Amino acid sequence: MKLDKVKTIIIKEKVKNPNVTVKELRETLLKEYGIRISLTRVARILQELKRSGAIREVIIPNENSLIFAFIEMSFNNHYFKKWKEAYEYLINSAHVVMFAVTGGVRRWKVLAAFRSFKEVTLWIHEFLDRHGEFVDELNLMFVYDIYKFRFSPEIFESAPSEFLIS
Repeated sequence: MKLDKVKTIIIKEKVKNPNVTVKELRETLLKEYGIRISLTRVARILQELKRSGAIREVIIPNENSLIFAFIEMSFNNHYFKKWKEAYEYLINSAHVVMFAVTGGVRRWKVLAAFRSFKEVTLWIHEFLDRHGEFVDELNLMFVYDIYKFRFSPEIFESAPSEFLIS
């Protein structure tokens, strides 16, 4: 998706304040950027950004009310045919907030959220019970303090004119 100046500003403002209203966005565009645009046009741009996948609206619980576990995994290549089952388990788990693949030995990285330490233990045991053959090594780290849990609008200050969506 091509991002023009107005779309980039709207994304920045939504990142600053995800609860900003269409009316407030219109006022900000006029007051801070000198851009005069109708409420209808702002609403249509937001719909277009959502439809294209450039932005998503999600509800994020207060991170201080949850226990976060950061999990890294390496694989037993003798059982590599079972990777898809483990992958789908993680993708479909209600606890998994982020699942990424990196280089190195422990390629799979998972950030998961739980309501108690017991819940973490039970989830790890269930995962290993189902997929332990495939997993060679699992490293569990608890996240004790979260100092930042958001995107900053400045990321769009020198944004390219295209938005990559996979």
